[in-house]
Amino acid sequence: MTQSRGNAERRPNTAIDQRPGTDVAIECADGYRLAARSFAPSQATDLGMTAVITTATGAKASYYWRYAEYLASRGFRAVVADYRGIGRSAPAGGAAGLRGMATRWHEWGTLDIDAVIAWALEDGPGRQLVGVGHSFGGLGVCLAPRAPAIQRLLMVGAQHAHWPDYAARSPRAFWQWHVTMPTIAAVTGYFPGRRLGWLEDMPRGVAFDWARGRANFADTIGRDGQIVMERVAELEFDVLAVAATDDPFATEAAIERLLEYLPAASVERCALEPAELGVSEIGHLGVFHERFKDALWGRSAEWLTTGHRTKE
Repeated sequence: MTQSRGNAERRPNTAIDQRPGTDVAIECADGYRLAARSFAPSQATDLGMTAVITTATGAKASYYWRYAEYLASRGFRAVVADYRGIGRSAPAGGAAGLRGMATRWHEWGTLDIDAVIAWALEDGPGRQLVGVGHSFGGLGVCLAPRAPAIQRLLMVGAQHAHWPDYAARSPRAFWQWHVTMPTIAAVTGYFPGRRLGWLEDMPRGVAFDWARGRANFADTIGRDGQIVMERVAELEFDVLAVAATDDPFATEAAIERLLEYLPAASVERCALEPAELGVSEIGHLGVFHERFKDALWGRSAEWLTTGHRTKE
């Protein structure tokens, strides 16, 4: 497989880089290097647990830094990386570099997230690993060969974009992500999301996989897809599947489609009602916004720590 390799070009942003945390470079099995950031707890509060945070498609890792910083304040070591082709893990050369990438969506799990888990295991031998997977990241962590090292997985708005599962009130999502996006990617050789104001730039293969929206993710993977998903079916960790009721992507049907891949897991579901939190909307990205720090982040840390949640 032709692949852009080597160190990702860094786009310095001093306002961001002054935030807490330590930048780390994580090398994948195929040699691609990811830009990640690790957040460490104080020695006094360290729980001996590491949280691997896996991001949504087209979202930069920096969006999750405040949440990772919060988990560190609660005693976790937390790590979050940009997937290959995204944010600080984008290849050198900008658009030209992205056009040279043959990256597929599932490889963010089988290669990138797997490498982050490997880093977490090596960084703290004996530490308990937990996962926080947002959107595709909820499935992506399950695709990693090292996923059995995870003991608990908090899924937030997790699904894999099978468009018939989208909320009926959101027809625009179909045209935006399943018609317009792949058309633009086919013409330009990559998806220029940043220029359009539609999340981040992405490799063409990822955009195509997302746009196809297959009902069974094994079909999205293609060759070896059944083997990968059979491995996913063996995972036995605890799962808390959380989604906002106004999330147009992570509908009940979409969440259940993903959870069907995990018959051996112990699964609990939690629906977040905006009105119960005193807000008009949460949506697909809202849970990780700092405005929900008091209402939701503490509850997530509690579940990651104990496997139990406060019923509210």
